[in-house]
Amino acid sequence: MQKQKSVQVTKRGHEKNLKLSIQWSRWLLIPIGVWPNLRKSIVGKYFSWLVNIICFGLIGFMLVSCGLFLIMEVKQAYNQIKMIGPLSFFTMTFMKYYLLILHESDIREGVKRIEWDWKNIEHQEDKNIMTEHATYGKRLVTICTFFMYSAFAFYYLVVPLSMGRVVIEDGNLSFIALPFPASSLIADTRHSPSNEIIYTIQVLTGVVMHAITSGACSIAAVFAVHACGQMQVLMNWLGHLVDGRSDMSNTVEERMATIVTQHDRVLK
Repeated sequence: MQKQKSVQVTKRGHEKNLKLSIQWSRWLLIPIGVWPNLRKSIVGKYFSWLVNIICFGLIGFMLVSCGLFLIMEVKQAYNQIKMIGPLSFFTMTFMKYYLLILHESDIREGVKRIEWDWKNIEHQEDKNIMTEHATYGKRLVTICTFFMYSAFAFYYLVVPLSMGRVVIEDGNLSFIALPFPASSLIADTRHSPSNEIIYTIQVLTGVVMHAITSGACSIAAVFAVHACGQMQVLMNWLGHLVDGRSDMSNTVEERMATIVTQHDRVLK
């Protein structure tokens, strides 16, 4: 009975630590359908596919709309150069999202390795090192997400809405200024409800694109910081190579073999 209770406490402990490492990444990647464990169930698989289609559709719409505007309506070279920035952002986000989906199995493997490390760590010194690095990774992800969505809120919401409705044609026509220009071949955004619809689509696309960027940064930060933590654990093991430790093997040769094996695993 006592042993079973100890196992349950240990399981809760490693689940709590795993949550510390990957919780923010999970929160960012699930809404955009990239979190790999979503596809374990039939419902999760179809949910991921639906979200993927919606996200690709929104980004593709922005690419087509701004691309048509650049080709068909922008004549001055200076204004054409200004459009390169938004189009580059849309293109890079589209590619980033595609690569996240393409490397879903790698993300799954990385999460499994983090979970394995938390399950198999025993000594309190090593746990403290891993907890310190997991907390640092969480802080990095939080800062990245905060700045990304602060930029989103300012550019997509604060600036257009603080300007008020743009009034033209002697006050007979008013509309919300869009974050990005849209081609008149798709809709005349000066008139309602086209103006409100396109503005809403652009805001939703902004949410998706910033989630993709934040998610990509978060998973990269989590994996990098965890790897650094594992290297720090190895350095700690090397410090006890000669004298040993309560959770280590009895001989120097066995301890060295364990360190080499773990080092090889971290590098992979």
